Amino acid sequence: MKKQTSSRSGLLLMEIIIAILFFSVVSAICLQLFVKAHNMGADTEELDMAVRQCSSVAEILSQGGQPAAQLDEIYSGSDLSDDGGFIYFNEDFQTCKKDDSQYHLDISSSPEDTGVTTYDIALYANDDTECIYSLKVDTYRQHMN
Repeated sequence: MKKQTSSRSGLLLMEIIIAILFFSVVSAICLQLFVKAHNMGADTEELDMAVRQCSSVAEILSQGGQPAAQLDEIYSGSDLSDDGGFIYFNEDFQTCKKDDSQYHLDISSSPEDTGVTTYDIALYANDDTECIYSLKVDTYRQHMN
């Protein structure tokens, strides 16, 4: 009788070990999925803010007038001139000085003789050479007679 009791307890112990192993593997897979989902969410948030900032700058540039002065007034701490420049952002996409920046928005222009100015707007992370988002804007200057 004692022999059957010990074989039953050995079988129960094996079942418990297999169940623990199964739940450990499943929990490791779920943890990896949660980490990937978190990283995808952070990347999406970064892309969304990049699109918003580039679109805002494009809207200001398309209004005409003196866009460098308007951008410098709105984005303090920027390094802008009439033919382009940089706007610096911290990790929360608030404007900041170059030394405190996590991201920079690069603006370059190419004026043409036909009254069209083309602006290339691109946002980069400071530690990465790959562009997060870029936008090309054509502005037209009206000639008043």
